[in-house]
Amino acid sequence: MQQWKKKKGLMRQARYAVVFEPMEREVLGDLSAAVSEALIQRAQSVPKDPLAEMTGMTSGHKEAPTDPALARLLPDFQHEGDEEYDGDNSFLRSLHEGDITRAKLENLRVINDALGPDGNVAVTASEEEAHAWLAALNDIRLYVASGDVRGGEAAEEDRENLVQWLAYNQESLLEAMMN
Repeated sequence: MQQWKKKKGLMRQARYAVVFEPMEREVLGDLSAAVSEALIQRAQSVPKDPLAEMTGMTSGHKEAPTDPALARLLPDFQHEGDEEYDGDNSFLRSLHEGDITRAKLENLRVINDALGPDGNVAVTASEEEAHAWLAALNDIRLYVASGDVRGGEAAEEDRENLVQWLAYNQESLLEAMMN
């Protein structure tokens, strides 16, 4: 992967560009799709709430995900040692998890759209899209570091290398945005 570069224009907003190797593009697309699929499955498994359906309110899960990778993306709202009132964490989760999941999926979609179905290796992003890339890369990196994306086939060393590559990608884009 080449480093992300900022392209400035006189009459238009800055754009950010990078060229991936074909294998990098494929891996990034697969990882983005895997994280998206996990988040979609979580969102679709929300138990039905008759009161929420009657009022039009959205509701979500009350319990944290059991999958460690998803739990890293959707952590509890309270930390161990915080003052807790009975049911606060589950209430906050049921109110906000859907919105958080939706935002994560929108960020991942920016990556999927940029890579496209045609094997595009040259990517350009607007300022807004670059912010979505950063957030999505962070979610992918956390997901990969917390669980086994390939169902047990990937060795620990491969996972560490993948996490490092994702961190480099994220750092490169962040540096381009800061210049």
